[in-house]
Amino acid sequence: MIDPLVRVIDRDGDDVRMGGSSRARVRRTGVVAVVLLVGSAVTAVVLARRYHLDAAATLVGLVGGVTGLTGLWLAWAAYRADREEAAAGAQDLAGVADQLALAVRRQWEDEAALRRLNDPYPLPVRWVAADSELTEHWESIVRLATSGAGWPLAPRAGSWVTAPSELAGGDNDLVGLLERVPTGRLVVLGGPGAGKTMLAVRLVLDLLADGRRAAGGPVPVLVSLASWNPTTQTLHDWLSQRLTADYPSLAAPAPGDVGTSRAQALLDAGLILAVLDGLDEIGEAGRARAIIRINDALRPGQRVVLTCRRTAYQQAISERPGLGVHLAGAAGIQLCPLDSATVAYYLRMSAGSTAGAARWDILLTAWPPPVAQALRTPLTATLARTIYNPRPDEPSLAVGDSPDELLDPIRFPTRTAVEQHLFDGFIPAAYRPHPNPARRCRWQADDAERWLVFLARHLEHALGGSVDLAWWQLPEALSPRQRALQACLVGLAGAFAGCLAAWLTIGPLGLTIGVGGGLALWISVGHEPDHAQSPRWAVRWNLPEADLLVVGLVLGLSIGMEIGLGVGLVSGPIVGLVVGLVVAVTVALAPGFYTMPLDLAAAVSPPWVLRKDRAAFRSIGLVGGLISGLLVGTMADIAGGLTNGIIGGVVFGTLGWVALGFGLGLNERNAVWGRFALTRAWLSTRGRLPRDLMGFLADAHEGRGVLRQVGAVYQFRHAELQRRLANR
Repeated sequence: MIDPLVRVIDRDGDDVRMGGSSRARVRRTGVVAVVLLVGSAVTAVVLARRYHLDAAATLVGLVGGVTGLTGLWLAWAAYRADREEAAAGAQDLAGVADQLALAVRRQWEDEAALRRLNDPYPLPVRWVAADSELTEHWESIVRLATSGAGWPLAPRAGSWVTAPSELAGGDNDLVGLLERVPTGRLVVLGGPGAGKTMLAVRLVLDLLADGRRAAGGPVPVLVSLASWNPTTQTLHDWLSQRLTADYPSLAAPAPGDVGTSRAQALLDAGLILAVLDGLDEIGEAGRARAIIRINDALRPGQRVVLTCRRTAYQQAISERPGLGVHLAGAAGIQLCPLDSATVAYYLRMSAGSTAGAARWDILLTAWPPPVAQALRTPLTATLARTIYNPRPDEPSLAVGDSPDELLDPIRFPTRTAVEQHLFDGFIPAAYRPHPNPARRCRWQADDAERWLVFLARHLEHALGGSVDLAWWQLPEALSPRQRALQACLVGLAGAFAGCLAAWLTIGPLGLTIGVGGGLALWISVGHEPDHAQSPRWAVRWNLPEADLLVVGLVLGLSIGMEIGLGVGLVSGPIVGLVVGLVVAVTVALAPGFYTMPLDLAAAVSPPWVLRKDRAAFRSIGLVGGLISGLLVGTMADIAGGLTNGIIGGVVFGTLGWVALGFGLGLNERNAVWGRFALTRAWLSTRGRLPRDLMGFLADAHEGRGVLRQVGAVYQFRHAELQRRLANR
């Protein structure tokens, strides 16, 4: 499926700000284009009636006038906008890096607050040096940093650690550790829930804290490796896509280089410190290839941080024994389990009151082995806090469950039983009702749990274990049979609307247009993201607009058949072909009405992406409806006079927006929102998802802590939680 972030490039001030002059320029360009479009159509009709031209000549003149004048204006407007932005937006690459650093800092500060990272304080994670077979020899690391070709001088060599054993430490000070590694490259290993991701978040925030990062210096960017396919993409190509997805402004041309994006220029200049989270989220067959790709992308002196589960990393480096698959020049640390005293103190301090802390006394005094073993990771400790401690705005009496239930040896005989109970109890605890009616959640815990289980299964089974919950991938949750039925229903609805509009404007002969519109709708909705239903088009044309061209030609031929029945079977199909091509090309160029965002110091969010894609859907539908209304209005004018033509154009333009415009918008080449809306409605009627899905996801992220946000996608709080829900 095509990522809508590549297509959606307009901003209206919701999450980021765009200059008023830019917004005015976009509106002015659109207004002038519409005026030229309507003016050309009216002129063609008036001239046809004045000189008694036939239908074919009128339509050819209409097509030529519309495409000629409107195309010239749009081309000139785009050229002028590029020149203005190039003159006004000149900024050196260091300035771009500084603005990106501000966006990254804001993004992860907000996320850390939602995850209650500092409430009451971050759990102190400690580590030791990783086993020697998991990293390169320490002597090789030091030699690379001191004598590697192209490596910068090492003025702070005296502050380096002298042996791997000195890497041991803790208190979340990963920045200090990174500065003491000669190469500045580090592999962070740990078991499930050991705190690798939160430690990476803390690293990014600490590196961007005031006084830490020099102006114009490298920007630490945390990215999840789950969406990377190292067998087909290099690290820089994938990172460039992720950067432009999460920060769309970086898709703009780099300063002084119109052929390179800002994201690619930052990578080429070494101004991105990649914090690569979750090598284990890549398929087992691709992990060794991923390490090789990372090594190929690293430049002399460039720092990098990689997190992974220990067993997965060990399997990756042993897949190619003797071939140097270790991360080049990187030291390694292994996160340690939390000690019981640390966990006990944390649970009491996070209770919020003396009465809340006293709830833990019996359990923490007895401290049975299964509980002590289960609560030795930051993940399980935070799950226990959520289940048994009140939220910041919740009284202690509102928490019904007591931690004393974990003392039951029959229910919880093993560590696994305790962990499963914590996973199962997390969702009900996150959605428990608040005593204050003004703060109660819109959704019941049972409904929320059912919907989250469906989404987890969607990720695990339909998307092959992906951790990225992207709204535009929701149609993948439908089976092929359900997608085919959906396409048929939409096609029938479009055919009915088109037939009704044609009957009211042209008469019975216009039913061919309605049938053609329905067929175009069926082709649009039935389109498979992987071209499974029409591979020959993808191969033959090798263009992303090939299926759109088919839709335009189908609609154009139906109009041509109608003209042929009225003025002659020879000229009708020829004009229909011309009309179909114009419809296809015009709708394909509709996203050109958008402009590139100018605010670098902001990152996108899933609701923002949906709003922009929905706006693109509506714009495309408006263009399709306008074109269909003009064409049919012209034919009605030739057949029955100017008055009938105007009425026919209005009627068919209105219904045409529903039929033609909606169908073109449903095609994923143009916008994803239409297909998403159909799928959401389909699933909500069956109780699989809520009607307000985006509101539910936003609340699960901001109000419940069940989801986390990474750029334009959501993720479950932890991959283990996702797997537990998916396999229940």
